[in-house]
Amino acid sequence: MTKGSLTMRHLAVAVLVVVLVNTQLTWWIIFVLRENRTRLGFERKAIETECLLEVGRIGDELTAAHHVLDSALAADPELSNPPLPPFTGWRFEEGGGSCEESILEDGAVVFRVPNPKGCVHATMSLDWSQELLDLNEGMAITEGQEGDRREAKPATPMPPPFADWSISPTDEIWDEILDGYRSRILMMVSEGSFFAVMLFVLVALLWRTLRRELVLEQQHRNFLSAITHELKSPLAAMRLSLETILRGRADPSASARFLENALQDTERLQSLVEKVLEVTRYSRLGGSLDLQETCVSEVVEEALYRFSRRTTAAGADLSAEIEPDIWAEIDDEALSIVISNLLENALKYGGTIPRVDIGLKLGEGKAILTVTDNGYGIATDDVPMVFERFWRSGDEMTRTTEGTGLGLYLVRQIVKSHHGTVSVFDTGPEGTTFRVMLPGAKVMGEAT
Repeated sequence: MTKGSLTMRHLAVAVLVVVLVNTQLTWWIIFVLRENRTRLGFERKAIETECLLEVGRIGDELTAAHHVLDSALAADPELSNPPLPPFTGWRFEEGGGSCEESILEDGAVVFRVPNPKGCVHATMSLDWSQELLDLNEGMAITEGQEGDRREAKPATPMPPPFADWSISPTDEIWDEILDGYRSRILMMVSEGSFFAVMLFVLVALLWRTLRRELVLEQQHRNFLSAITHELKSPLAAMRLSLETILRGRADPSASARFLENALQDTERLQSLVEKVLEVTRYSRLGGSLDLQETCVSEVVEEALYRFSRRTTAAGADLSAEIEPDIWAEIDDEALSIVISNLLENALKYGGTIPRVDIGLKLGEGKAILTVTDNGYGIATDDVPMVFERFWRSGDEMTRTTEGTGLGLYLVRQIVKSHHGTVSVFDTGPEGTTFRVMLPGAKVMGEAT
């Protein structure tokens, strides 16, 4: 396909855009995942830093207390003076026993410092010990190791006498950080999935549009081929008839017959031109319609009368069953085109001896028009396509029959303009029935 509203160049550009968007989407997903992981790392580092600051503060206060004890020992080796803050008491412990650096006794910090005179036992106040462990908001002291997912929670070991303890964020703070991490992942997955679905929809629409364009292009070519044949055949016949008459090769009776044939070919050309003009006029739903309360029965009878000459010339059987005085709001000229095209279609695709049956009746407030032929029916796969523009069946019967693929398309457009429906009501080896239903119909008495 090299021409048309959608070309291979357009398709290639569209595919390239989809590929680029998909590449950008993939890069964005990877980038967001990495950034989210990096943000979690920064938040973890920030918490670890807060924990380290708390551990450092505790260590500094313990060191300051050690300096107080060391200064007191230097000034008074016998520790005879009263204890200095933050100590509430100090003494020597002579004799055996290990001299640990520091311990906890009843919640108070106790320094046990080695000395030549024995182990110095210095007890700090309970208030000072409790204040020492008063952490910032969001920090908590934990003991031992925790299981499950909290193993990933950062924890910083504390100095003696709290060596078995560690400082870590509270469960609420850590859960809030993890929830934020997961919610960002969920948001990214949701947005990525949405864009991925949009890409798939775009590709599907693109493929559907391409297929429709290919079908339409093929139908357009078929239409051009058909209309060229439809124009060429009558023109050639007219030229042959007129040349025969002008060159005096026919007697008066033959000349009259040739002129009659030329006139029929002229009518055929006029019909073709009118049909193309009608398609242009009614291609938009509701365009150029003059809806008035009109007797549908009379419109059908008039169209049938005009068409009877065609059926007589073709040797076809024509029967009608029309209920009188059915009225509806219609455009009589447009509806006449609908009836004429349906009758022409039935005559064209009828049997060896064509038979056309037309009916009109009132049912459930609708005017129901049916046109039936005795042809070979329509293939099941072709039924949804018969009302498409330029469409013609690919079977041999259709290819060898005159037509442009515009008649039933025009029928559908005009019927839709009347807010009605047209369908293939029945089809099979014994013939096909088309049904048109027009709303707002009533008998003459109800119409007034």
